[in-house]
Amino acid sequence: MPDSADTQPASPPLPGAAERPADLAGAAERPADRSGAADLPAAADPPTTAGAYRRTFAVKGAWGFVLAGFVSRLPTAMLSLALVLAITAENGNYALAGAVAASVTLAVGLCGPFIGRLADRYGQAIVLVVVVSAFTVFVGALVLAVRMDAPGWTFIPLALLAGAVMPVTSPLVRARWTKALAGTELLRTAYAVEGVTTQVVFIAGPVLVAFVATGIGPVPGLLTVLGLAVIGTLALAAQRSSQPEPHHTPTPRGEGVMRLTAMRLTFAVVFGLGSMIGSVEIITIARAAQLGHRNLTGVLLGLWGIGSLTAGLLYGALPIRIPLVRQLTIVMTAAALVHVPLMFANDIVSLTLVLVVAGVIISPTTITANEIVQRTVPATAFTEGTYWLTTAVAFGMTTGNFLGGLAVNHRFAGNNLYLVPVLFGAAVAAMVWAGRGRLAVAEHLTGPSGPDRSPG
Repeated sequence: MPDSADTQPASPPLPGAAERPADLAGAAERPADRSGAADLPAAADPPTTAGAYRRTFAVKGAWGFVLAGFVSRLPTAMLSLALVLAITAENGNYALAGAVAASVTLAVGLCGPFIGRLADRYGQAIVLVVVVSAFTVFVGALVLAVRMDAPGWTFIPLALLAGAVMPVTSPLVRARWTKALAGTELLRTAYAVEGVTTQVVFIAGPVLVAFVATGIGPVPGLLTVLGLAVIGTLALAAQRSSQPEPHHTPTPRGEGVMRLTAMRLTFAVVFGLGSMIGSVEIITIARAAQLGHRNLTGVLLGLWGIGSLTAGLLYGALPIRIPLVRQLTIVMTAAALVHVPLMFANDIVSLTLVLVVAGVIISPTTITANEIVQRTVPATAFTEGTYWLTTAVAFGMTTGNFLGGLAVNHRFAGNNLYLVPVLFGAAVAAMVWAGRGRLAVAEHLTGPSGPDRSPG
C-alpha cells in the first residue's frame, strides 16, 4: 500500500464501519514499509506476465526468502504422510495412522494463527527459532516412538504437539512480500508466486517423502521431514532485513483479527473453497474408478492442479482495477459454475478437460482473499490474518474429504457425485453475494486495487 494519501473521492460510511475502531483501521500502521520496492528497477518492463515477475523478483532479498520459504514449507506437505507410512509399516494400523494424520492437521490449524500473532509482536526470527526447536524435539520423539514400537495412543499427543509447533512459513513469506510491495500492483504478482510455490510444495513434498519412506525406510522419511524443516526455517530466520518490523504490543483479549466482519467472511469463503477442493479430490478418485481408469487418478488431479497453477500465474500478472469485493464475487460465482460440467462428464477424456477448467478458479480466489486480508487487517496483525486463511483452507479440505467420502459411500445423487463441490460452491457464492456490503466495510475496498489506493 502506498504511503501517500488516498486519491479517491471520499465515500460515505458503509454499513458495519462502526465495528472497526480507529485504533484498528490500520491505515498508518499497515505494512507500508516499502524498502524492497525501492530496489525495483527504474525502467519498467513491458506489461507482460514475464515482465511482472521479473520486477517482482527484483525486490532485494526476494530470491533468498522465497527459496528458504519453499524448503521450510515442504514439511507441511510431508509430515502427515510420513507418519502414515511409518505407522502402517510397523503395525498396519490404518485407523491409528489416520487419527495421527488428522491430529497434525488439527493442531496446525488451531495453533498457526497464534504463532502468527507472536511473529507480529516479537518478529519472525525469534519465533521461527523457537518453533523449529520445539518441532525438532517432538518429531524426534515420534521417531523414537516408531523405532521402539510404542503403544498406539502415544502417537496422538506427540502428533498434536508436533503439529502445534510446525513451522508453517507461507504466511511469513507473504508478510515479507507485503512489506516490500504494499501499494503496488506487483503485490498481486507476489501473492501469485506464493500460491504457485504452495502448489509445487504439495506436489513435490508427498512424492519426496514417499520415495524416501518406501525406498529407504519410514524413519529416514521422518528425518527428511525434520531436516528440511530445520534447514529451511533457520535460513528464513537468518534473513532479518526482509522481515516486517515487530510491533511489541500485546493483543488485548478479544481483540484478535477474527472480530472483524471482513476477516470472518473471508475465512468462511476460503473454508468453503477448501471444502470444494477436498471433495473434488475424493470424488475424482471414485469417479475415475467408476469409469475404469483408477490408474489415471494421479494424472487427473495433477492436471487439475496445473490448471490452477497456470491461472494463478496469469491472474497475478494482470493489472486488474475493479474493486476487490467485486473480484471475489466474480471468482466465487465462477467457482460454483465451472464445477457443474463435472456432473455430466461421462468419459475419461471429458472428465480430464473439465477438471483442468475447474482448477482454473482456485488460485484467483486465494489471491483475491489474501488481498482482502491485506487491505482490512492492521499491519500489527497481518501475519495472524494470513495464518487464519491457512487454517481455513486446511479445515475446509478436511471437511470436503470427509463429506466427499460419505457421498461416495452412500452414492449421494447417484453418479452425480460432483454435486457435492457444486453445492459447496453455490453456498459460498451466495454468502459472498449476501455479504459483499459487509466485505466493503473499509472504504478502501470500494475502489480500485491499484497502487494509488490508501490502506485506510
